[in-house]
Amino acid sequence: MIISNATPLIAFAKINQLSLLRQIVGELTIPDAVAKEISDYTRNKTGFIDLEQETWINRQTITAKEQLALLLPSLDRGEAEVITLALEEKAKLVLIDELTGRKVAESLDLNVSGSVGILIKAKQLGEIEEVKPFLDAMLKQGIYFSQRFIDAVLQLMGEA
Repeated sequence: MIISNATPLIAFAKINQLSLLRQIVGELTIPDAVAKEISDYTRNKTGFIDLEQETWINRQTITAKEQLALLLPSLDRGEAEVITLALEEKAKLVLIDELTGRKVAESLDLNVSGSVGILIKAKQLGEIEEVKPFLDAMLKQGIYFSQRFIDAVLQLMGEA
């Protein structure tokens, strides 16, 4: 099971590449808080995702309320529910872009990736030729990655 926070989904939606994300991950599961965050996007806003139409994105309610309560002081509700659900379901992968959420997930021995990790995987699988155009498109749409991070990724992928 792969569990995603809202930001990776929105990042791919903003550049009209939800189909690429689906191609790489297959199916995703999102907790209720993430579904609410995605649904709160207005229909006419770039990056809107109609969860009713995207049948590959499954919604699941968390049950470990105590775990959630432990995470909420340091994370937003979506990230906290993603990590809680990942622990409950022993997820094989968690998609989170925000640094604090990633660090907490990694500290709990969860396998973490994000939007850029999916782009790297897509290139490795031959689904895209270069990561840079997709990264540039995300940046243009307001998805933030530090310049140092972008430079490191492009260097790693031989695109610098």
